Amino acid sequence: MDIISEILETDRLAEEKLEQAMQKRSEMLEECEKKVERIKENAKSEVELYRSFLISEEELENCENELKKSEMEQLDALVAAYEACHEDWENDIIAAIIG
Repeated sequence: MDIISEILETDRLAEEKLEQAMQKRSEMLEECEKKVERIKENAKSEVELYRSFLISEEELENCENELKKSEMEQLDALVAAYEACHEDWENDIIAAIIG
């Protein structure tokens, strides 16, 4: 009987260890799933941040292009005004100097 009780005790201990291992496995899987979810959330946040950066870059580029266009239009208007009026201005200056 002693051998049978040892075998039964060994079997009971093995079942306990198996149960503990299965529980540990479940805990580890749950922890891994949580980590995967956190990684996904972080990745989504990074993607959104990068997208907003790209949009900001695009907006800055558009703003820069608009400023350059405005600058060129103003410069063209200034050149046109000079071309149209510079002779009159020169004559007015000379007349003011000569008196």
